[in-house]
Amino acid sequence: MKKILFLLLFCGFVSVSVAEELEDFEKEYQQYEVSDPLSGYNKMITEFNVGLYTYVMRPVLKGYNAITPSFVRSGARNFFDNLLAPFRVVGNVLQLKFDNAGDELKRFIANSIMGFGGLRDIASEMGIEKHPADLGLVLAHWGVGEGFHIVLPILGPSNLRDTLSLPALWYATPTAYIEPDYASFLVGAYGFANELSFHLDEIDEIYYNTPNLYPFLRDAYEQRRKELSK
Repeated sequence: MKKILFLLLFCGFVSVSVAEELEDFEKEYQQYEVSDPLSGYNKMITEFNVGLYTYVMRPVLKGYNAITPSFVRSGARNFFDNLLAPFRVVGNVLQLKFDNAGDELKRFIANSIMGFGGLRDIASEMGIEKHPADLGLVLAHWGVGEGFHIVLPILGPSNLRDTLSLPALWYATPTAYIEPDYASFLVGAYGFANELSFHLDEIDEIYYNTPNLYPFLRDAYEQRRKELSK
């Protein structure tokens, strides 16, 4: 499948030009059906997310990118990603994807030791591939349906299965145990915003140049999750 859409919850953005891929995307997804009984609500929240991005998040992140050295942003990105590597190891094992789990374990060891605690992504430089594996993908792999589509404020496209899986991702992240609670929230919010700062061009392309934005985001999200669960 052509990689075209965000990383889950904005954290899944992939770097491609939507303009170049749109025609192929429409052909690939035109037969894909999604359960969407909340379409009215979902469209409203999508509009809210676009507005929030346009008037708040985008200007703030543009400023952040302008004043923050790229090596600081990259280091923070690598660090937060490395924290989730053990979670991906377990997720791949639960799907019986042992080669993928091995890659994730090697990534975690390499980045933790040679990458100065994960600040540098040595594993990618060594050609060790990353394999997404969260609880939603584990459940999907074993036949649990996605349920109806739902758009989350700020976080974006999701579905019932993946939304109910979010607490597992939260509690699997070491930053969730920082005390006091507001500090944990601030650290997590920074990691989210820092990751988002790398994808402003892609988000701009999707949000501002995609006809029928909501069904595009909905169908691409659902199909991408389906492909990852195989």
